[in-house]
Amino acid sequence: MRIVLGLVVVVSVLLGMVAVLGHIDGTVVFGEPRENGSAVGDTTAITGEERAYLEYVVGIMQTTSHDISTLGMLFSQPDFEDEAWRSNATILLNRIERAHEAIVTLQPSTRLQSFQDASVRALDHSGEFARLIRSQLVQGKAELTEEAARQLLSAADAFGEAEYLLDAFIGEHATVE
Repeated sequence: MRIVLGLVVVVSVLLGMVAVLGHIDGTVVFGEPRENGSAVGDTTAITGEERAYLEYVVGIMQTTSHDISTLGMLFSQPDFEDEAWRSNATILLNRIERAHEAIVTLQPSTRLQSFQDASVRALDHSGEFARLIRSQLVQGKAELTEEAARQLLSAADAFGEAEYLLDAFIGEHATVE
């Protein structure tokens, strides 16, 4: 299976997340409500610190999503002999691998810890996917290995979970005016 085919699955999930993440002011709410009501007893407004945290993490997640999508486009027509193609692929892989480092040490509010955990998992799987693709690139191959596909699907699942948690958080908390 080619890398581009595997990326189609994750890109569709990530595009949904980008739509939600682009509206952290709470004006748009997607997803299903939780069956047991609010997962968090505290429904006070989103604080300035939480807003800053969300804007930062959302930015990292959106960049990673875009980089994975762009990588898929690059690998749809691989040209291992073209230095510009290899350079672009390398830059994208570097950014995807390093995204995890940008958020793993953040200390969100207790109300955002589950979102943090899902985001870290999404970026961890994305980074592992990028490392596996890099090894294929070094070998001059454009095939998606089973392990890379598993990492990509795990990343998509974690991105989806983060999207759901973000949506739930925004839906449960009024925004700061």
